[in-house]
Amino acid sequence: MADPAAEEPAVQLEFQNFGSSGEGGVAVDGRIGKGAAPAPASFTAPAAAPLSDNFSFSDTAKLMGGMAGGGAAKGSWNPFSLTTYQQYFDVDTADVVDRLRRSLSLKNEMFFEGEMKPDMYGPFWLCTTLVFVMAAAGNLGSLLSFVPSEEDQVFAYDFSKLTVATSVLYGYCVVVPVSGWAASKVMLATPFSLTELICIYGYSLAVYIPAALLCVLPMEILRWAIIAAGFVVSLKFITRNVRDLVIRQLDEAKALMILVVVTALHGFLALFLKVYFYS
Repeated sequence: MADPAAEEPAVQLEFQNFGSSGEGGVAVDGRIGKGAAPAPASFTAPAAAPLSDNFSFSDTAKLMGGMAGGGAAKGSWNPFSLTTYQQYFDVDTADVVDRLRRSLSLKNEMFFEGEMKPDMYGPFWLCTTLVFVMAAAGNLGSLLSFVPSEEDQVFAYDFSKLTVATSVLYGYCVVVPVSGWAASKVMLATPFSLTELICIYGYSLAVYIPAALLCVLPMEILRWAIIAAGFVVSLKFITRNVRDLVIRQLDEAKALMILVVVTALHGFLALFLKVYFYS
């Protein structure tokens, strides 16, 4: 009778060590039961984890206006909510740098690959940067080319170039994509995405930023060559991203007409930038 009595405490001691001080028990408590009492083998701790997780998800969804809130996720578009536009600014530095590289590349690589989504962050800041660069570089170029005369003995800065640059560049990045999107709704079975068009046209202006800085040099032939090179790079970026969608849905004549219109509009922009800012 002495032997069973001696073994029984050993079994109870082993069970208590497993539940309270074993490594597996500590890991489970730390992962599931936040702030739970240090009771061994508690069955209330697993039930507390889903409540804590659900509460955290609900709070986050309410703050961010996310899926649980039922806003944009259910198809209701609220133009007065910041969460409506948040998805278009959800990019980091690596994303923007990669998209800038794609817009300046002469390779036949598409802009939207894989799960890449359009953004408005890059187009907005590219337009804003180009507005100030064109206005400043245009005035600096005019200063370097200025020759005093009897009527104009002192150079005067033209601050209206800033206003004109703002109107033309922002107008081009909005009006042309919206017009192209509206035309595609009529002509194409699968129309363009408006946000993708705005994104493409916004990033297509990236090449004009270094071109504007180089055009400060007071050499007319060099300025024409720089603007022409920027036009070619920018146009190639636009056409290679819209060409396939147009060709697959239209006959050759209509597809060619659309590409000619795209080329003409982009050519008018390049010509205006050269003539107005660097004459």
